[in-house]
Amino acid sequence: MIVLKFGGSCLDRPDDIRRMVGIVKSNEGQQPRIVLSAFKGITDRLLSEANSAKNGKFDIKGIESKHHDLMADLSSSWRKQTEPQVNRLLSELSDDLKQVCNLGDLTASALDRILAYGEVLATQISAGYLAEEGLKGVPLAGIEAGILTNSDFGNATILDESYDLVRKRLAGVRMPIVAGFFGTDKTGRIATLGRGASDYVATFLAAALRCKTVLFKDVDGVLTADPKIVPNARLIPNLEYPIAIEIARYGSKVLFEKAIVPAMIAKLPIEVRRFGGESSGTLVSAEGVGEAISCLKGMSIFQVPGTQSPDETGSVLKALTEAYAGDRVAVAFGSRSGMSVTTNGDPNDIASRIAGNVGGANVKVRKGFSLVTLVGRRFRLSQVSVALQNAHIEPAAVFAMPSGTAMCAVPHEEDTDPAIRAIHEEVLGRQDMCRGADYRQARFTKIEVARGGFERTAEGSAPVSALRVSRGVSVMSPPGCT
Repeated sequence: MIVLKFGGSCLDRPDDIRRMVGIVKSNEGQQPRIVLSAFKGITDRLLSEANSAKNGKFDIKGIESKHHDLMADLSSSWRKQTEPQVNRLLSELSDDLKQVCNLGDLTASALDRILAYGEVLATQISAGYLAEEGLKGVPLAGIEAGILTNSDFGNATILDESYDLVRKRLAGVRMPIVAGFFGTDKTGRIATLGRGASDYVATFLAAALRCKTVLFKDVDGVLTADPKIVPNARLIPNLEYPIAIEIARYGSKVLFEKAIVPAMIAKLPIEVRRFGGESSGTLVSAEGVGEAISCLKGMSIFQVPGTQSPDETGSVLKALTEAYAGDRVAVAFGSRSGMSVTTNGDPNDIASRIAGNVGGANVKVRKGFSLVTLVGRRFRLSQVSVALQNAHIEPAAVFAMPSGTAMCAVPHEEDTDPAIRAIHEEVLGRQDMCRGADYRQARFTKIEVARGGFERTAEGSAPVSALRVSRGVSVMSPPGCT
């Protein structure tokens, strides 16, 4: 058995869908389970129309024509069988948008329901293309496929009881075509799963079914840096779970933290491959090396005077965990005058939350920064500092995370790309990342996967907030950890 997930950026034209069908057919002997994103551009259009409907008007003609154009390339018999389902869904979408218009309000639940139409439409049309080739796919969505979630709309989590549900719901289905991106809560409402949600659905299904996941994307795999910034960025052939999670957490556009966790817990591999490409891609598993640079832009720095004690630090972290979810990241690090926090959240909102948790302290806000993170097991903080110094870049801060595998710099936004290139050239460009003996010799202590307490680093143990992994909040390792 195998789970094949196809990203929306790969599925834009009839030829793309037929290429997907060819891949499915070539894997027919492995009993493929298919997970689909919405067709290219549809989720953004749905979001736009939902916001327009809140203001009293919407127009889904572009969405309708996109799906009708894709159906038009089907043979006459299969088009006639597919059109009624697609037209019914488009009619329901229009009704949901009209309701938003009438209420003049767009709740989180209503938005999730509207956004989910993209994936459901994709499964129906793709089923028609598969049927043309003699492959009887069955479109399934949410609880139909066993995906039961909590009610955290926009950033829901799949519940553990879904493992059994998935096995039961898919047991008698020869070729399920599962809508990615969302699940269903216990009251039957649709709940989207946040950033990288279709990947998350795919790896969860694979964990429940005890099989491998292949994620087809519009890139060769996971690279050492964004190739648009670093043209000579290299493909990472093998990547271990903890490193993959940190690459994802700090800004990767290819990997998503939530999607790695089910595979890591189940100890099952994830393969990231180019859709229609010849590259062998990246294998994420319990074995592997892998080093890369991730980046988050639009960061702000909050300087909090006097927040040095554990109680005061805890108060700040509490404020951050309440304010941030999904793909937003908050990192706390020490400074001579107190504590500093860098986040990509709303500056005014987070400043007031921090101040309210540290006795009304005067929080200084500085905008226009990025968080550039070098991830790998053999690095020292001094390597990042030297690389930036040689490039004449002065970051606001350079610090190490307690895992010992993430070295962070906070440059001004205009210095972001030069900083990434400098670190890549100085640190990744001059050493062979796949040199096994050297890698093992410089290896840090193995990371323990834990919800709280202490996390081991090369220099010792560093306290970690129990909320760090689940809520995206990180604490810097103690001073001197270089």
